[in-house]
Amino acid sequence: MNHKNNDLRWKVSDILGFEVFDQRGNRVGVLSDVILTSGNDVWVVKYCDEEVLIPALKSVVNEVNSARKKIFVVLPKEYEDIYGQVKSADDVLEYNGCYVYED
Repeated sequence: MNHKNNDLRWKVSDILGFEVFDQRGNRVGVLSDVILTSGNDVWVVKYCDEEVLIPALKSVVNEVNSARKKIFVVLPKEYEDIYGQVKSADDVLEYNGCYVYED
């Protein structure tokens, strides 16, 4: 499945492992999986041993920056009810056995 963001096209497989940041600049985690549903995709973002499920909607996904391997999202207010306050991920993240470091 191809998506368009900021006039660039990308495949889901191309963005796995990208770091995800919320509207406050907190690193939420790493995009580790995508759940395909009939309505919209749901992104699985992992940090430590926890997961946050984020709907892949235009109203939520603000930017996918392929060059920087970063995704910027605007989390709905209801996320705090579901997950509590989203914790900022550690400086070193692991994805598929590989470590991802900040630039």
